[in-house]
Amino acid sequence: MKLSIFSNLKKALFVVTLIVLLSTLSFAGVTYKDGKVIFTFKAQANVVYLAGTFNNWSPIAWAMKLVDGVWTYEAELKPGTYQYKFVIDGKTWKEDPEAPAYVDDGFGGKNGIFTLTDDGKIVAPEGTTQAQTQQGGKKYILNEKRENTIFVDADGYVIIRYYNKDAKQPYIAGSFNNWKADDTPLYFIEDGWWEAVLELQPGVYEYKFVVDGNWIPDPNAFAYTDDGFGGLNAVIEVAREGGKLVVKAPATAVKEGKQEGSKVEEKKPAATVGKVTPGLSIVDGKVVFAVKKENAQEAYLAGSFNGWNPRAQKMQLVDGYWVTTLALQPGVHKYKFVFVIGGNDVWEEDPLAPAYEPDGFGGKNGVFKLVEKDGKLAIEGVESQAGGLPVKGKYEFTYSFKLDATKYLIFTGAPTTKLTLMFVPNSDITVSLVYGGATVDSALFNLKNDKLNVGFHYKTPWNLPAGTKAKDTGLVFSYKVMEKVSVIFGLGYTSNKLPMVGGLEYNCLTLVAASDYYATGYSVAARYDIEKPFGLSVEGLYNLANSSYYVAMSFSTEQFAISGNFDGNKFYAEGQTGIFGFGLYANGTYTLGSKNYTVYGQITVDKYKFGIGYEKSSTTNAVSVVLGRFDDVSDVKLTIRNTNLQNIMGATTLILTGVVNF
Repeated sequence: MKLSIFSNLKKALFVVTLIVLLSTLSFAGVTYKDGKVIFTFKAQANVVYLAGTFNNWSPIAWAMKLVDGVWTYEAELKPGTYQYKFVIDGKTWKEDPEAPAYVDDGFGGKNGIFTLTDDGKIVAPEGTTQAQTQQGGKKYILNEKRENTIFVDADGYVIIRYYNKDAKQPYIAGSFNNWKADDTPLYFIEDGWWEAVLELQPGVYEYKFVVDGNWIPDPNAFAYTDDGFGGLNAVIEVAREGGKLVVKAPATAVKEGKQEGSKVEEKKPAATVGKVTPGLSIVDGKVVFAVKKENAQEAYLAGSFNGWNPRAQKMQLVDGYWVTTLALQPGVHKYKFVFVIGGNDVWEEDPLAPAYEPDGFGGKNGVFKLVEKDGKLAIEGVESQAGGLPVKGKYEFTYSFKLDATKYLIFTGAPTTKLTLMFVPNSDITVSLVYGGATVDSALFNLKNDKLNVGFHYKTPWNLPAGTKAKDTGLVFSYKVMEKVSVIFGLGYTSNKLPMVGGLEYNCLTLVAASDYYATGYSVAARYDIEKPFGLSVEGLYNLANSSYYVAMSFSTEQFAISGNFDGNKFYAEGQTGIFGFGLYANGTYTLGSKNYTVYGQITVDKYKFGIGYEKSSTTNAVSVVLGRFDDVSDVKLTIRNTNLQNIMGATTLILTGVVNF
């Protein structure tokens, strides 16, 4: 009897211990300690980033650190519910296999999700259980009136057949090929029948057919599940039974509702049932984006809400419009559409956006403000200043002091200030003014429509090839004669000549010829720009009169950027990266004739920066140390420059500079 009691006690103790261990290990991917949420992830990678709702899904903002073979990131988060994913080597998005719970990511995959409570606990959100995470909380609905078009052949390949007599070249896209729309073609059999031949391991897979740009669920799928856009994904499960592969409905699939016939038409996104509303609208508490682009094979939505990731939010073709739906928090959001045309990514602004702002690349971003009124969301344009003119600007200042052996610190003259104002009254007009004190240092006026672009510039070069070497005052016209072809003509200003420039812009290439516009005599200049899959710009200038030249190049990816230029005498280069969890920046110059050179390196951590530089010339040997702090609004730094280390008090200058954006 005693032995039986002792045995039962041991069993009970074992069960209790097991429960405690399981409760401790179940959320091992996300923990909370010392006021921080700690994310951990095991993967073979050069670098891993943490992306989620807490950083607008930026794929490069939060670099994780490798600690004892485990990628780790500590974040200070407020209590609330968060979704997240890991980004391996800056390109492969992966869910956390140890997440507290999962939700559909809208692309056939899943995001990790958790709730941070007020008392510092990590829990699964309400309505989500650990059991649900085995399939990401998905619900599979049986297709009870399907035809038998899916099977495993004698060689172990999964065959999925599809009938469409009007299709030119359909594809299949799904969780097995990262939803690539043009990666896996279907093969024509006969009489309108096509088939996909897939080599799949046991598991549950979601998929759709891609027919002439339209995404269509398989009408003969074993089961369906919500695709995250109000439509359906087809679902199959590949399993091994009796030593052989079989294909069937997922084991968790259930009957629901009544199947109307043997074919399933793709549902329109819930927010667009009925007539599509072009532009932006609110339906069921979500923002609906709809745009027409007839020659696009695919379309995506990129913006400040997803780190400007060109593949984060796929759009669907509904009644001739590309449509997608997002749940966004109140605030100001910026966005662009990314159309895939002929295999190339084409970034375009929304022609019906509530407002616009310059995108920094000569174009514009759509901008809107999401506000909550009486418990409902509404879309507004960005606020304008009094008088109705949207204006942005920045104020720059420089103060210089010199160390002195007796007075310690001497102010070395009046501060240098500069005020830049930019007016954008509408999407066709941009005005920029730069004031130095009470006078206008430079100005720019840009007027454009769908075909014509007119620019007036004063003491600031226009965006032409080798523009930094061109006349800084003049008038430039650009006219689009065809879809990808524009002609360019410009006049410069000088006291005794009439500088001119003219040329063509074709797609990514700009070529111009000039007279007295870059230098005395005739010159030719060219520039080639691409933005995807990486940023590349190459430009060059050659003067026929004196054989002088100028070349420049820049190259950028999501992880780093480098650039440089050379004018035949002086070379300049710079580079920056953020792949190590902190920012690194360096630049340098070298002059061939005099052998003068400068070097500078800088590191940024959080919102602070530290730099050190050296300058060598025939008259100067200077060392500089830079300390600074920056954020989205301001950037202030202190430069300590010394030209003689043996005379600290007599050869040291303190320079305080700053920029304030508004």
